[in-house]
Amino acid sequence: MFNKEKSVEVIINAEKCTKCGICSQICPGEYLIQVNSKITANSDSMLGCIQCGHCMMACPNKAIEIKGESISEEHLVEFADKKADYDSLYSLLIQRRSTRKFKQEPVIQEDIDKIITAAATGAIGITPHEVKIIVINGTEKVQNFADDLINSLEKMSKTIKPFVLKLLKPFIGATNYKLFKEFVMPLINETIKQRKKGSDILFYNAPAVVLFYATAICDKEDAIIASTLAVTAAAALNLGTCVIGTVPPSMNKNPKLKAKYGIAKDENIATAFILGHPDTKFYRSITRDFKDVKSY
Repeated sequence: MFNKEKSVEVIINAEKCTKCGICSQICPGEYLIQVNSKITANSDSMLGCIQCGHCMMACPNKAIEIKGESISEEHLVEFADKKADYDSLYSLLIQRRSTRKFKQEPVIQEDIDKIITAAATGAIGITPHEVKIIVINGTEKVQNFADDLINSLEKMSKTIKPFVLKLLKPFIGATNYKLFKEFVMPLINETIKQRKKGSDILFYNAPAVVLFYATAICDKEDAIIASTLAVTAAAALNLGTCVIGTVPPSMNKNPKLKAKYGIAKDENIATAFILGHPDTKFYRSITRDFKDVKSY
């Protein structure tokens, strides 16, 4: 794979291998093949070993180990005897609500670690993981981060004046023009205004903020998928979250701010959410419908 920084080694334990051929059948890159009942590496494979780990996971006898960028035998996890059924999962999903009122109680590191571990199970387009995470934990740190974002928003609001936005309409389209005029810019201006009054409508005084971003060769969808699993895991830990859409554009358009938080020029924030202990109890949920669902 073109993004490997470390060479990949596939080790087959001849004593454990029964030559069942499952690994060669399941290998998506056709790197492992079976020749004369022997499992061997295919030198003609276009992609080589993509470090998906399928062969390690599917081998009945644990006869295969991949050593690569971020994968080894140590990463294998045995399945639990019972997995969550659909009703249990759905119950968790409908109980997750966007939280904007938090108790002034810190989020412990153990819970953050669990959330990140769960998020890392998400499907990724290119292995190894090219998704990165920044955790800003602690009220003072979050408020300092909020100040940085507000400064970025102020610069943005001074640049995108109504007449400038109108000039951009032919280039951004009528829909985006309306979105910016009626929602984005009013939201930015109100956020700045309330900040000056001492009110935090950016992070709602949450004790933690979690940012997901990715390297240049990674699809941002990988980071979004990981973030979705993270907020679901947070709900399982009785923690509240709320996705903050203002964060990505505020940071991605500000190279100095990205650099301050260790984000490279060619890396971009995909999504971010606030995190903390909810100060509101919900007794019921609301189901949502998609705009449209078609079957062919």
